[in-house]
Amino acid sequence: MAKVNPFALLVALILSSLSISILSDIPSLVVLAIVVFLPFFFGINIPKILWSMKVMALTAILIFVFALMADKGLMRSFGDTARFLSVIALSALYVTTADLLEMADTLGSVLYPILGKNGRKAASTIMMAISLFPIIFSTSMEMMNGRKCRQGSFFRHPVSSLSEYVISMMRLLFNKVVTFQDAMYSRLWRPDGERTRVAFRKTDYAVMVMSLLIAIGVFLWTKLL
Repeated sequence: MAKVNPFALLVALILSSLSISILSDIPSLVVLAIVVFLPFFFGINIPKILWSMKVMALTAILIFVFALMADKGLMRSFGDTARFLSVIALSALYVTTADLLEMADTLGSVLYPILGKNGRKAASTIMMAISLFPIIFSTSMEMMNGRKCRQGSFFRHPVSSLSEYVISMMRLLFNKVVTFQDAMYSRLWRPDGERTRVAFRKTDYAVMVMSLLIAIGVFLWTKLL
């Protein structure tokens, strides 16, 4: 199977996320089912990845609860939650499988003729932002394991426990981000540094074109319904 350039996959991810955001409730549930079960055939456990992101799982629950409180009804509440989980699952799948440095190199080479060094800086900024997702995953797991070892529970005092968990995780994430940034600079990495040019293959163009056509099709379909 031909390897797809991470930049082409990023384009597909953005277009897919936009398409999911405009889907109605029942199609959103169908898309979520596809996103969850299809990767199993490639050895990827999406439910496990989602469960490792405790903050995102709690956010999905809050979206569902607040949608019910806003009298949106059961189906619309499920639809809102499904759209959120689908986008998060696709983003997690991209982060855990794509080569982010190759993505930054390709994006930098695409933007450099237009924006100069600012294009390389923009590519580096996007790469650094996406790189935070694995750090969020590992930090969430560390904190949950620590809470289990201390026999902590969210059910005893849900609001205070969730607030304490989020604040503690943000502090730990800040420290890890600073460490990650120092590690990059210690390797003489520069945001506006010259990037290795990565050539596009026919497969990459095909993925981007197909993603665009699907996004246009979803947009027209939703407008015609």
